Amino acid sequence: MFETIENIDGALVYHGNMHNRIYLTEADHVDLDSLLPKMKQLAKEKQYEKILGKASEKGVNTFKSKGFTIEAKIPGLYNGTIDGYFLADYTNQKRLLNDEKNNKTIATVKTIAKAANKPNSDSHFELPLNLNIKELTSIDFSTLEDLHEKAYKYHPHQIKDVSYFAQLEQLDHQFYGLYKNGELLVSAILDVNTNEANVEIVDFVTHPDYRGQNLSYFLVQEIKKQMDKLCCKTIYTMVRATSYGLNITFSKHGFILAGTLINNCIVRDSLESMNVWYYKGINA
Repeated sequence: MFETIENIDGALVYHGNMHNRIYLTEADHVDLDSLLPKMKQLAKEKQYEKILGKASEKGVNTFKSKGFTIEAKIPGLYNGTIDGYFLADYTNQKRLLNDEKNNKTIATVKTIAKAANKPNSDSHFELPLNLNIKELTSIDFSTLEDLHEKAYKYHPHQIKDVSYFAQLEQLDHQFYGLYKNGELLVSAILDVNTNEANVEIVDFVTHPDYRGQNLSYFLVQEIKKQMDKLCCKTIYTMVRATSYGLNITFSKHGFILAGTLINNCIVRDSLESMNVWYYKGINA
């Protein structure tokens, strides 16, 4: 299994050895005083190095009292009115360390990406005639798995499969794909939370032969168009902090940088910090 997903005391919890991390969401209406010690115990048992939690304003002080620190903040993440926070606790302090070269790259990416920002801009590029975008269903999951196999050929432990996609579908995830002549080139997975009126873009995968062509731009463009249909006021995503391309893409679409999650997950074979970007809809 790519990652274990389970409900613990009402919170949705993702955890596994690949990222060596626990990520808990939908924890806004649970007893954090009870839940967070359980997360720390789970981390101890599984030897996870980081616990990441998403919470609204009312939960921040409880997280802080348990040793968590704020790494990112999204204004109005909850229903467009209540701020959202990403808070982290490190059970292994070495996980916090980055070398100087990496820190410089992350800082440079942020500077360049911010300079590309186009706030409140609805300008867009026309989708080339040989490309089309569609929402994927369960009948497309084998094609989606095939794209993952091509993208992560040398990193098989990161391949999401049909059974994992089916599990995500049950958890209100949606799937979009960009095609060229019937071949799936880029996919995006959305975690749609109607209760919070937000959508997280949780996964972008590009065919290895088409990397560097900025095709993800068109998928982000399409996702923004779906905001009203998805009943969401905020879109957010986590992007590799050292990736010039994706950070610039989201900034060009009017996304705002919310913060950086330190050494948050494994991408291919390296531990990566992730920049959090968010976009507010016109009606937010």
